[in-house]
Amino acid sequence: MTEKILLVDDDLDTLKLVGLMLQRQGYQILAANSGLQALSMAEKESPNLILLDVMMPEMDGYEVTRRLRANPQTTHIPIIMFTAKGQVEEKIMGFESGADDYLTKPTQPKELFAHMKAVLTRTKKTPHAIETRIKYEKERGLVIGIVAAKGGLGVSTIAINLGIAIRQLSEKSVIVTDFRPGQGTIGLDLGYTRSESLNHLLQKNATEISPIDVERELINHQSGIRLLLSSHRPLDGKCINLTDHFKVITEHLSRSAQTLVIDMGNCLAPYIEHIANLIDHLIIVIEPSPNNLIHSKVLVENLISSGIGEGRIKYVMVNKARSGIQLTLSQVQDQLGQPVLVVFTPAPELAYQSSISGNPIVLLQPDSITTQQFTQLAEKLARPMDLL
Repeated sequence: MTEKILLVDDDLDTLKLVGLMLQRQGYQILAANSGLQALSMAEKESPNLILLDVMMPEMDGYEVTRRLRANPQTTHIPIIMFTAKGQVEEKIMGFESGADDYLTKPTQPKELFAHMKAVLTRTKKTPHAIETRIKYEKERGLVIGIVAAKGGLGVSTIAINLGIAIRQLSEKSVIVTDFRPGQGTIGLDLGYTRSESLNHLLQKNATEISPIDVERELINHQSGIRLLLSSHRPLDGKCINLTDHFKVITEHLSRSAQTLVIDMGNCLAPYIEHIANLIDHLIIVIEPSPNNLIHSKVLVENLISSGIGEGRIKYVMVNKARSGIQLTLSQVQDQLGQPVLVVFTPAPELAYQSSISGNPIVLLQPDSITTQQFTQLAEKLARPMDLL
């Protein structure tokens, strides 16, 4: 098969000259004269190699490389920086940004061809590159996010039990994660005293996080699901602003399982708009009180403005008090203008036993009403083909 080469240079004469030389060597040539055009073409065309100039207006080659490495769809593509900038510091910057090779202009055609062949051969023989390509040929799994307008409504409890319920219904692969650095509770609820796996990824450069890195941090749970857990140390909360990291991690996770469930906590985290296009269902956890409905409606407005389509937003209701002192289901649905998928009835003793035993509700009491409610929610959210 003819190898596809993407040439990126703002000098049109260079594009024509180098493109013609490579065509004579049997390569298929694509050309981009700006960084933005290169990013778009790389994602759309998936070339075998990118030959990239550094000195370009608006976005230089270093930034193009960083963005290519941060995008899971292009992170595997080998890059040779081909530029007149030949200082040692500039070469170091090129390699640190993610380039596979660095070649200084002007150069003899034979030297250029030799570097290209070496990089292409090395890439073909690298298991990591092959595995990465295979992963990103896979269909993305179903992504379910769960969030609330206030704490204490059981977002983490719903995330872990929903994930297990989907696994039990479909027997397909499920990953549950809490994107709550500094406030992670799923690990504590399940008896993991040190929940560092998400932190390990957040400490890397976003461009360096690979599918294999993410796989290594996943924890196998007895229920058959896998977990990526957040730290519960408050100081780690500063990591919530690492939006590029969360986007890359979400992409990798969504292609590592048929269903991904994300505990997003009780705030509008900065990363949400960066992963909005990946979320299939966003569950808003509410309680039947007037103030919480006001807060929840504002939260939904903000989510929609962040790119979460209204059709992807769903509601579940948690009853924590007797019915006489709260709104009825019909009143809640009238105020929301949407149906509530499931109403969780009060079960404080069951929740307490689950917490102290480290055993999720659906495993602790599989015949309980609460477990039936989690199963009902799983049936409404899972893809029909996953239940066959």
